Amino acid sequence: MPRFPALSSASNSLQPAVFTRLLPLMRSLPEPALPLHIGDTWLKPPAAAMLDRVASGRELYPYSSPAGDVGLRSSFCQRWTDLGLQGLDVDRVHVTPGATGAVQAAIRTFAGAGDDVMLLAPFWPLVRGITLSCGANPVQVPFYDRLRAGADVTASLEGALTDQTTTVYLCSPNNPDGTVLTAAQQLEVAQFCQRHDLWLISDEAYCDHAFAPHKHRFIANLPGMAERTASIYTASKSYALAGIRIGFLAGDPGWLERARRVSTHQIYNLPLICQRAAKAAIDEGDAWLAEARDKYAAAADHVHRHLEATFHPAQGGGYVFCDVSAELNGKPTLTWLAELLHEGVSIAPGVAFGAHYDQWVRVCYMSLPVPELAVAIERLNRSLNRLRSGGELVYDGPRLELDLGGS
Repeated sequence: MPRFPALSSASNSLQPAVFTRLLPLMRSLPEPALPLHIGDTWLKPPAAAMLDRVASGRELYPYSSPAGDVGLRSSFCQRWTDLGLQGLDVDRVHVTPGATGAVQAAIRTFAGAGDDVMLLAPFWPLVRGITLSCGANPVQVPFYDRLRAGADVTASLEGALTDQTTTVYLCSPNNPDGTVLTAAQQLEVAQFCQRHDLWLISDEAYCDHAFAPHKHRFIANLPGMAERTASIYTASKSYALAGIRIGFLAGDPGWLERARRVSTHQIYNLPLICQRAAKAAIDEGDAWLAEARDKYAAAADHVHRHLEATFHPAQGGGYVFCDVSAELNGKPTLTWLAELLHEGVSIAPGVAFGAHYDQWVRVCYMSLPVPELAVAIERLNRSLNRLRSGGELVYDGPRLELDLGGS
């Protein structure tokens, strides 16, 4: 029982953000490094979604519905039904502060103190801290990179199951490694959840960005999955609206009503102007989205052809996840990232995406237009080639540490 000046165990369990250790160095640079670490896009949102287009009327200023604006939920239902998600209506959709708010509400609904949540790794970094903040245990399961190397889905999942497991967190298209699960792989995940009476949180933030011939499929559509699956979407990735913080939590009203209560007691409601912007993007953004998908695919293709590192090509999403253990040969990853900042490029440390990935890095290809992306990849290649030729790390700044391991 913490009393002043002690703090709660939940707050103590949360690690600093991925780039906290590097921020002072980044700020001291004479010119900003080219940002391949950030999970955002260089594209402007659809014109219809610009706030100055929707900012009119007294109705924008009172409280909005804690469940989300009905007009926005209706637009979501129409578009995602057209994409193939079955059984939608406004009572099965809750508007959240980005996908982050949706994941938080779902985990707080499905898991409590002492429960185990299986995080299929590499995973989106915040999900580990969200799990810890709920008092649950994040169980990190090396998964996507192993599948790409031929590992068996069911064996990977069964080997991580405990008597305390309540929930599985899945992300496809995956952040950070771009894996898009096949229909057969999804079916194995679904059967595992049903066999062991587990909830599934399906993070589909990048559902609009699967690259042909790969195809995003809705796991909630599989037999027996609609009742147990929390499906998560976001305007951040679909429509370049990260700053307005609009996400969606979709699923069966039986548990979604409880998730609404959780969300209401965290944030109550979201600004109506932001919801109107997201609605405009959904209603009028089809052409923009098609163009954005083509631009991201071209950026991914450039990285696939030119980045001289070990990685599986992205099948979707916005990133490649690189194993640089051979190049680093035991040298500290964060020290190398500090050197890269001086060389004008920033990338994200792999350990933030799972304890098994200490000598991996994530490279975002959607954060810059292709000409600038090409410059950043050239800089990254030069550094990697120097390491391969036996070059040592010469960074002599403050000691840098980043421990995001744990269970």
